[in-house]
Amino acid sequence: MKRWKIVLCAVLAIVAALTAGLYLWQRENLKALKDAVSYSSGEIEEKLAENQQAVSEAVNAAPEVTVRDLTDEERQALRDGSMTHEEVAERLVEKPPVQETPAPAENVPETPPVDVPEVLPPVDEAYQKELSALIAKVYVLREEYTIALEEMYDSAKADYLAMPESKRTKANLAKMTADYLGKATALEKECDDKMIAVTESMQTLIKAHQGDMSLVDTVLAAYTNEKSLKKSWYMSKLEEKGLI
Repeated sequence: MKRWKIVLCAVLAIVAALTAGLYLWQRENLKALKDAVSYSSGEIEEKLAENQQAVSEAVNAAPEVTVRDLTDEERQALRDGSMTHEEVAERLVEKPPVQETPAPAENVPETPPVDVPEVLPPVDEAYQKELSALIAKVYVLREEYTIALEEMYDSAKADYLAMPESKRTKANLAKMTADYLGKATALEKECDDKMIAVTESMQTLIKAHQGDMSLVDTVLAAYTNEKSLKKSWYMSKLEEKGLI
């Protein structure tokens, strides 16, 4: 009897965890649907740009990070496969400037000491480089997710245009939409897993160097918001075509 209770508790715990995860996932989708109805695709694009700008400002404000966003050429290189994700991420990390110690002046009369502002200790270059590399991975992952969604959207449009008029019934269109939504959900799960791995590495690294953990919170919040906005954008496009 005791064993059955243990098994039952374990099953209930698993169901509770799955239910909580499903609730959060559905809540994100409901928010995306609400935005899709409330805003035009152009307004959602503006919100995406604002979200990206917020991340850039947070990264630029962090003295321990030296990384830039992708250029249009690098985005294209990812699309056509002329550069790997690792190669692009490596290019985004800027080498911190070398601080040269000025040579002592010769034959200069001594001057009385003056109060000078406290100089902060230099950032650990190894820590700076490692954290910057992780932020670069976030940037590339975001671009990778965007490219995959755009390719999926283009594929869906091609399938729709290739479908004869007589086959474009509500049932067939609903099935096609459901198929692509399933693919998009699988892509989102894959991207989430990668993002979790990167941010967990960031947390471990920042904590070990007693850094500012708010950077991780900013990255995660921006990622979640961007996912929701992208869903809203695609939903608004599907709505415009009468597919949802």
